[in-house]
Amino acid sequence: MKGLKHLIIGSGPAGVFAAEAIRMRDPEASILLVTEEKHPGLSPVMLTYWMGGDAPQDTLFFRDPSWAEKKGIHVLSDSKAVYLDAGAKTIRLADGREMPFDRLLIATGASPISLPIPGKESKGVFSLRHLRDAESILEGGSELREIVIIGGGFIGLKLACHLAKKGFRMMVFEKEPKLAPRIFDSKTSSLVKKKLQEGNIKVETNVEVIEILNEKGWVSGVRINDGRIFSYQRVIESVGVRPNTQFLIGSGITLQGGIPVNDRMETNFQDIYAAGDVAMTRDSITLEWVNNAIWPAASRQGRVAGRNMAGGNHTYLHNFNINAITLFGLQVMAAGHPNLHQDKTGIEVFTKEEKESYRKIVTRKGRLIGFILAGDVSGAGFLLSLMKKEVDLPFVPSDLLDNRIGLRDNLLPQLGYQHGLLFRNSKS
Repeated sequence: MKGLKHLIIGSGPAGVFAAEAIRMRDPEASILLVTEEKHPGLSPVMLTYWMGGDAPQDTLFFRDPSWAEKKGIHVLSDSKAVYLDAGAKTIRLADGREMPFDRLLIATGASPISLPIPGKESKGVFSLRHLRDAESILEGGSELREIVIIGGGFIGLKLACHLAKKGFRMMVFEKEPKLAPRIFDSKTSSLVKKKLQEGNIKVETNVEVIEILNEKGWVSGVRINDGRIFSYQRVIESVGVRPNTQFLIGSGITLQGGIPVNDRMETNFQDIYAAGDVAMTRDSITLEWVNNAIWPAASRQGRVAGRNMAGGNHTYLHNFNINAITLFGLQVMAAGHPNLHQDKTGIEVFTKEEKESYRKIVTRKGRLIGFILAGDVSGAGFLLSLMKKEVDLPFVPSDLLDNRIGLRDNLLPQLGYQHGLLFRNSKS
């Protein structure tokens, strides 16, 4: 395996961690990382903190500028892949150059979804994915005071909180009946909505923005589906992402929303892998194809892909959703499938409500498959450990709502994925 030419497209966590995994296993391999960014290692999850003044700009990057040079990784910045010839093992860049490879990792991530709303061509309409997006949103100096966010998912809610703390007048519109509809249940959504309103953020659910208004080409407000008009100077779309696969059309790579991969992160072509937000993987609980576009998944998938590209035989484990957020002091953590209904075969739901907290667990045939913790997230690491082990619960399910069980095991919420196997090294 020595001396192989490894090509990685994308410099997010999947691409960077894959490059490091290759280098660790093969000190002599040629590694070329192609990225549209000026600098590799940008952490999009930190953008909201920087915009709110809670983090300096250097914290936006999870690797320092000298990282690649120290690792012997060649980086081609400001470069976009526009076509892949999977059979010939080459990619073509936007400037016409062709890059050959022995093994390829596609880690091109995803791009924000833009809604077909009349008036969206107005100046002042943005999505948030890159540093340039964050900088553009904040342009306007002291005259910029009012911002509306379309979409009540995690990114939109975090951004609303950070900008509200900075003094902006914020409003969030979510077309579904609850916030973060794929993750929260109605009770969690109500707790979060109440906390946001206490922080002077206006929130409306079950409404849809049908027009973006403008004056002299610049955003002046939005019209929602019940006819009301709200005046705002910026509109931020935060309604999810779509995998970046356009350059793969005609390549022969199977596309199914994103790129379906097996548990070794392999595509339908030998020596071509995919990882991160662009990849479609099997949910380990439902076995459905999912685009698990979260940081922990991207970093772990990248490591698995990199090790296998360098000759290893590793498989990706515990592929389920996990999200954590803190909004004006309210901590919320959700994992797995907490919104499956009790009328499904073998599904049982247990909840515990107190004045400032809400705890919910969902089991299937005696095994934990999902939970939501709001206000009190103690024991989250223990619950994650139970989900990963895929064993019959050692307690009466309702007892897991008692946070003392989790505290007994001394596992903090952020350590959940550090206890137990993250991937398996199979012997050849």
